[in-house]
Amino acid sequence: MDYGFGKGPPIRVFAEEEEGGAALEMGLLLGLAAFFAFTMKHLIAAPLLGTFTKAAQVMSQALAG
Repeated sequence: MDYGFGKGPPIRVFAEEEEGGAALEMGLLLGLAAFFAFTMKHLIAAPLLGTFTKAAQVMSQALAG
């Protein structure tokens, strides 16, 4: 800890060295990204895919018949 008085570098009383901070932040970001991807898949991709599947079935039946 650096208790600088007067001229010199700033006081660093509350600054502690972190160990593993970057790994923890990366884990949180990856978890958030996975949750976001899962949510987007179920809210957007699944309904659109269902609509395209029905349209493909209709076109297939129209061309076959």
